[in-house]
Amino acid sequence: MKRRISTLLATMLLAIFLCVPALAAGFDEAQLNFVTDEAGILSDQEWRSLETRAEEISLKYKCGVYIIVVDDFTDYVYDETVYEAAKTFYQEYSLGYGEEKSGELLLLSMEERDYTLIAYGYGNTAFTDYGKDKLADAFLDDFGDDEWYNGFSDYLEKSDSMLQSARAGHPLDVDSNPLIVLAGIGISLLVGCVAAFVVTVWLSDRLMKSVSAKTKADAYLTAGNVEITGREDHFTHTTETRTKIERDSGSGGTTVDSDGFSGKSGNF
Repeated sequence: MKRRISTLLATMLLAIFLCVPALAAGFDEAQLNFVTDEAGILSDQEWRSLETRAEEISLKYKCGVYIIVVDDFTDYVYDETVYEAAKTFYQEYSLGYGEEKSGELLLLSMEERDYTLIAYGYGNTAFTDYGKDKLADAFLDDFGDDEWYNGFSDYLEKSDSMLQSARAGHPLDVDSNPLIVLAGIGISLLVGCVAAFVVTVWLSDRLMKSVSAKTKADAYLTAGNVEITGREDHFTHTTETRTKIERDSGSGGTTVDSDGFSGKSGNF
């Protein structure tokens, strides 16, 4: 009888343990799920699917990937922007991976159809300013058609791709775009051609001056007929030509504020 009770108790404890959601390693301080839908725009099945995928990506790359949807962000912060609201959520609910609290968060506020993307810690490395633009392009078209599940799915898949590139040492940035690289090469070639043309014209002008009419009589004397006992040259001036080389000012990277966050905001 005693053994039977012990076995039953162990079974009950195991069942209770399995029913309690396990905290993902590295995210044990977080007080929110990876996907939080306070506005109720997702079905239970859609939420579970997105939550599972977001957790997989976050654990794989050790960088939290979050989604929060609210009716109106001003219900949570007073007289602030949607960007500041997202920062408040991130900090107050201890989001992010590890000691650096690395991660990114997509916040949607349905009242005025506001959105913001913020990043922190390693998220600033993986999601550059240019990268956030490309990430937003992946989901804004879906949100514009009220396709919430598709938009969030595209957000997660694009985040997965960008984190994979970043962990490989190649964050998505300005120099990742082949069109921009080709444009830079084209501008460099154009500047080089213009500089070469200017120098060629200048040299041609100098050479033509050497065959122009002489201003001194001794230039027309035949060697051996006249003995010149003295010569005197006078320096008058010199001519210098300079060509300005334009350089591309777009250096890429991530703009981080004083709180350590970077972000991009807009409407959908």
